[in-house]
Amino acid sequence: MRAMRFERFGGPEVLEEADVPDPVAGPGETLVEVAAAGVNFGDIKQIAGELTEGPYAPKGPLPHIPGMEVVGRTADGRRVLGYVRQGGYAAKTVVAERDLGRVVKVLAVGSGASGAVALDQRGRAP
Repeated sequence: MRAMRFERFGGPEVLEEADVPDPVAGPGETLVEVAAAGVNFGDIKQIAGELTEGPYAPKGPLPHIPGMEVVGRTADGRRVLGYVRQGGYAAKTVVAERDLGRVVKVLAVGSGASGAVALDQRGRAP
């Protein structure tokens, strides 16, 4: 599958597209086909090598696939939003069931409501 990963620390220039094996969900996990991934402060710090300890630090040696927040679909078609420590910048990722939420409604920008709105590469809601 396609993924964006980094083999050394730095700025956005260290991210490279790579073909990697599909992740496999274990007990208590769900495989999610990623429609969009958030880019947040934690991801930037991971890529820069500035986040090496604590709950948001990536596990294991380089290379890493960053991406902590995803929205997508499960194998049974459910629209979901998930939190992962790493691996969201990929076509598929594995999310612990405790960190998975169902997407019930996508809010229109400017609606005044608070919430996350994810857009796919074409600028449409997934």
